[in-house]
Amino acid sequence: MKHIYTALVALTISFSAAAQLPDGSIAPDWTATDINGNEHNLYSLLDEGKKVIIDFSATWCGPCWSYHNTGALEDIWETYGPDGTDEVYVFFIEGDDTTTLEDLEGTGSATQGDWTAGTGYPIIDDGGSIFDDYDGAYYPTIYTICPNRMLTESSQITAEAHADILFANDCAAATQANDAAVLGYTGETISCSGSPSAISATLMNLGTEALTSATLELFINGNSVMSHNWTGNLDTYGIEDVQMGSHQFNGSTNFEIRITSGDMNADNDMLSASVEGANAATTLFYIYIETDGWGEETGWEIRDGDGDVVASVAAGTYGNTTTYEEWVGVPSTGCYTFTITDTYGDGIFGSQWGSVDGACYVTTVNDDLSTYGYVYSYNGSYNFEEETRAADVMTVVGVEEQVEQTTFNVYPNPVENVAWVDLSLAGNEEVRLDVVNLLGQRVLSQDLGTMSAGNNRMQLDLGGVQSGIYLVTLTAGDTISTMRVTKK
Repeated sequence: MKHIYTALVALTISFSAAAQLPDGSIAPDWTATDINGNEHNLYSLLDEGKKVIIDFSATWCGPCWSYHNTGALEDIWETYGPDGTDEVYVFFIEGDDTTTLEDLEGTGSATQGDWTAGTGYPIIDDGGSIFDDYDGAYYPTIYTICPNRMLTESSQITAEAHADILFANDCAAATQANDAAVLGYTGETISCSGSPSAISATLMNLGTEALTSATLELFINGNSVMSHNWTGNLDTYGIEDVQMGSHQFNGSTNFEIRITSGDMNADNDMLSASVEGANAATTLFYIYIETDGWGEETGWEIRDGDGDVVASVAAGTYGNTTTYEEWVGVPSTGCYTFTITDTYGDGIFGSQWGSVDGACYVTTVNDDLSTYGYVYSYNGSYNFEEETRAADVMTVVGVEEQVEQTTFNVYPNPVENVAWVDLSLAGNEEVRLDVVNLLGQRVLSQDLGTMSAGNNRMQLDLGGVQSGIYLVTLTAGDTISTMRVTKK
């Protein structure tokens, strides 16, 4: 219902329920043929030093039609296009592939009027794939793209305001022989104790000659803490993601990356970025989620420091306006990230669509299940497509080892049905496994008899128990050890 409502709203007002490509992004290249049979390639135009305006619209879109009829883009085309100063290209790209050529000409069933009448700049039909490449979320979306391929969402502004963007200094074509630029930070944004963060940045050649070397340095509080000498071969407007190495930050930190090798334009030689210090955590995570009226849009995952998924719930799993409690035991100390996603891009902010707001809280807990500390907190009051928080797991809970040489482990954890139990015994012992729920009720018991000293492996079948968190207790002679296990 939300999506139907969104389409209806788009007929009367412009909205922004989800994010587009942010300003400063590199515009994806595309090649397309207009309705008159002429082929156009974005990067070819940019390489000629031209600036490009793209109007992503749909023939049925009321706000698109209103802006189209202001004539602002036609004024830009006539003044600065091929028949004017030949500095700018304008494109109308119909982003809804379900519409037809008749709709563009004003004779179809899904149109506001004749979009071709009086439009001198190229019109491209069936541009849905291009719209998707630009993370299109609403109509109209209007971008200005500079020769360096960087874009700005210029929106529904006057011709004069468009000209101000087009002819600003930072939208000029390359004119200086040597001009290296650092555009954006692409490294890790999480800082955990004992886990250095990978540092990288996007380097662009804004010079007219090939760029073959540059020195990039990491500065904290004005002090250089890392230097990387890059070598390569970048043509004009070429870009490369430069891996500078890794640095151990001390919690949340603001920093700068600077090009210090010297060039003919210092204005684009520095960027500012930051890392977020992870919250101290234990190995046992508690995840509380209330869904809004579109629970199928919500999903989450926990990843370890290597980027491997430890636990997750995929979008499409949760029901609507329902509360869920999840328990996840991570296998060891280290740096972990919790990421929550919403496939529509509006978070669990249901009240904006006439539903209820959801919520999500993630904590880690102590052995007695009391709260150790918060990892993530969201109250359903704003839009998001994805949010990530870090946990610095330094405290192990859920395993008690009364005898140092007798250990056991249950995996995978969480478990769907059958888990493996790895058991290391100090000597020959009588062994029993008991599974108890959090109410203290024994739901499963296995008497394994006498087992030999050393490493042993067996299966634990939890297929017959309900989803939830359980205490798996190993009794080996006089040794009793307990591990918390989550049953999916």
